[in-house]
Amino acid sequence: MKGQILDFSIQNGGGLISGEDGKRDPFKSEEWKEQGIPTRGMKVDFDVDETGQAVAVYKPLGASSTGNENGQLSLFALFLETLTKRYAQFSGRASRREFWGFTLFATGAVVAILFVAWIMFEINESLGSIFSLLYWLFVIALVIPHLSVGVRRLHDTGKSGWWNLISVIPFIGQIWLIVLCCEASVNEDNQWGGLPEN
Repeated sequence: MKGQILDFSIQNGGGLISGEDGKRDPFKSEEWKEQGIPTRGMKVDFDVDETGQAVAVYKPLGASSTGNENGQLSLFALFLETLTKRYAQFSGRASRREFWGFTLFATGAVVAILFVAWIMFEINESLGSIFSLLYWLFVIALVIPHLSVGVRRLHDTGKSGWWNLISVIPFIGQIWLIVLCCEASVNEDNQWGGLPEN
C-alpha cells in the first residue's frame, strides 16, 4: 500500500503513516527498511499486519536517491506554489518550511528588484522610474500571499491568524510575530486542518 509519513520519533521508537485508504497506521522503527530517518511528508510503500500495524516500510520503487529524497518540494517550489496556487488561501496550515521559504525568496526578489532599480537610476532616470514602478507593483502583489502564508503558519502552531495583528505594536510586535512563526507545528490535526505536507 502507498502512504505518507505523518510522524516519526526515535524516542518513541516508531511513527504514523497515512495510507491511501485514509487510515492512519502506526509503525515501529524496526519496520523502517531504508537508510536514514523517515521524515514527515515522505512517500512510502508498506503493508499492514493483522493488528493494524504498518510493516515493511520502504521508499517507493523508483524514488530518486538524489535531491530531495523525502518527497518535499524545494524552498523555491514552495515559494512559487504559495505565490500562485495559495495566493489568497487563508484557511489551512503552512509548515515552517513553506513560510520561511516564501519569506526568503520574496525578500530576495524585492531586494534584487530594488538593486536593479537603483542601478537603472544611475544609468538613466526614466529606466530607473520604470524599475521603481515594477518594484512597488511587486511589493503590493506580495502583500496578500505574505498575509495568507502568515495566517496559515499561525494556524499550524495552533494559534488564530488574528495573532498577525500583534505586529502593529512597534518593535516588540514584529519580534514576537517572528518568534511565533518559528514555533514548531502542532503534531496532530487541529481546527484548521491536517499536518501540512511540506
